[in-house]
Amino acid sequence: MKSLHNILAFFILGISVLFNFASVSAQKEPEPPLEVRFVRLYGDDNEPPILLMKSQDAIAQTNVGANTITLEIDIYANIPPTLFATFVHCDMNWQEDANNFINNQGLMRTSDFYWESAANSFSYYSYRGTLKFPNSQLKFRYSGNWKVKLFDYYSPEKSIAEARFFVVEPIVPVQMDFVSSMYNSEFNVINSAFNIEADIVAPAKILNSQLKNFVIYRNFRWNEPYVISESYSDKYINPLYKYTFPIMVSGFSNVEKRFSIFNVPAENVYRVLDMTNLAQYPTGSYLVQMPFSDLIRNGNYWDVDDDGAMITRYVSGSDDNYVYMEFLLDPVGIISDEDVFVSGSFNNWTPDKNWQMYFDKSTQLYRLKQWVRRARHNYLYGTGTYNADTQKFENISFDRYEGNNVYSNHSFIGLVYYRSFDLGGYDAIIGASVTNPFGTGYFR
Repeated sequence: MKSLHNILAFFILGISVLFNFASVSAQKEPEPPLEVRFVRLYGDDNEPPILLMKSQDAIAQTNVGANTITLEIDIYANIPPTLFATFVHCDMNWQEDANNFINNQGLMRTSDFYWESAANSFSYYSYRGTLKFPNSQLKFRYSGNWKVKLFDYYSPEKSIAEARFFVVEPIVPVQMDFVSSMYNSEFNVINSAFNIEADIVAPAKILNSQLKNFVIYRNFRWNEPYVISESYSDKYINPLYKYTFPIMVSGFSNVEKRFSIFNVPAENVYRVLDMTNLAQYPTGSYLVQMPFSDLIRNGNYWDVDDDGAMITRYVSGSDDNYVYMEFLLDPVGIISDEDVFVSGSFNNWTPDKNWQMYFDKSTQLYRLKQWVRRARHNYLYGTGTYNADTQKFENISFDRYEGNNVYSNHSFIGLVYYRSFDLGGYDAIIGASVTNPFGTGYFR
């Protein structure tokens, strides 16, 4: 009988230890892995993410802006992700405003994503979330630079991704003009450039002392600003760029104020990567090489580009996937002493270390293997220096392997910034215009 009691006691003890171990294991089990594959932000169809804000003062004509903006995020995760988004107002230099009146996170937050599973179970991503705004939950009452920041509910202390967009209250009309010019390139290439001038006439209520800044972006390249400011002397110097640009501000806003920047490289027509051909770019986990290696250019081009946009309208839902491919650039013996990278719509024109190429001495080619979402993409090869501290390329240019061409016809978007006194002060955008050297806007 005593032996039976001992056996029973050992049995109960074993079961208890087993349950306790299972409980501890469950508590220590890490959260399911979640990786962001790609984030895309665009207006209406393939327009820039510029939202038009309505008000009694917003009566100026503008040729750019959308009524809604769409955010797409591709996630790799074992289970459906639980994300939420917050919207943060920034100054003209993209520094987040410490203004609780404007950045009220109780109001500017949502988890209203529409999630879809990837069509292919072996896909590079597993879920795609879509968010359209403004909507019944999200309203934008202040113009300016905005960020959308994405968080995982399981780790809300750090954002997993972010994207930039603009809100414009068109109070001031903007006229932008181009004049052909030249700049001093460090390389033996065609040195075509543009002088860009923006003229504005503001209503009487707009104070000239608060209207000091005008910023220009190439279409969809929101991390490459050209800033024309009364706060600078006579040049715009940014460690991002290899070159500096003379600038000038003159006049008064209520009569005519003129913002000018000189010797902006024309760059070249974008290269085109059309991945809509399934036979040429099949879906799978194996490496797909370009049909031919890219050659360096000196202003010459072969394809008509899409003004920097990513085009997905020709890709069916079942084929909207990623392709593991290799970029090949033949420098024809012109080896750069700087870092070489690929910048394009497939990385939102914001390459990081993962988009840096390496030089293969055996083939004399620059090479890069990357996953790319199936679409029709625009891209360029650039040179610069990777800064490990900022995790960005600096001293960049695109002339060494692309050259320049006055017919590149990139669209430039100009934004008028006004330092508003309201709610403690913030940078508002009160005018916007898009044009290119041929004056046809950003549509091709």
